Amino acid sequence: MSQSDLSFLLWASTGIQRKEHGYEFRTAPSAGALYPIETYLVINNVESIKQGVYHYNIKHHYLEQLHTGNFRKDITIAALHQQMCAIASVVFIWTALFNRSKCKYGQRAYRYIYLDAGHIAENLALAASSIDLGSCHIAALYDEDVNNIIEVDGTMESTIYLTVVGHSTPQEYQHE
Repeated sequence: MSQSDLSFLLWASTGIQRKEHGYEFRTAPSAGALYPIETYLVINNVESIKQGVYHYNIKHHYLEQLHTGNFRKDITIAALHQQMCAIASVVFIWTALFNRSKCKYGQRAYRYIYLDAGHIAENLALAASSIDLGSCHIAALYDEDVNNIIEVDGTMESTIYLTVVGHSTPQEYQHE
């Protein structure tokens, strides 16, 4: 995957599309405009970006490197051994900072958080398709294992959803 494709996918899924009257409008809706979802990535194969774990800084549209190295095996195991995590160019990891929504919505916040994540994931799928990339959403995961990869506590912030993105070739499917 190219670096420009990844940049586009990050922006399209949850980036800031415009600023008006002191407000930042994102590409995906959020209940109460509270934006509890954070984006992390396990990068397996993106040109000019080292393999590793990253956090997406939405406000400034750049990646914050958390760890370098090959995390294919770790993320695959954390996703219940789904091999697409090992062969995808990128694994998007979405977490929720629960208090961002709970401060306004209390217990109803959990419902809204999952809806927000769904909006973001759908934006990603549509954007990936528009540039001839494949994607697949993953909800079957070991939360604590993914939380450990991205170093979040699992209480204040926890993993809720994954999406893999990349080019698929017949050769890759022969290894599944």
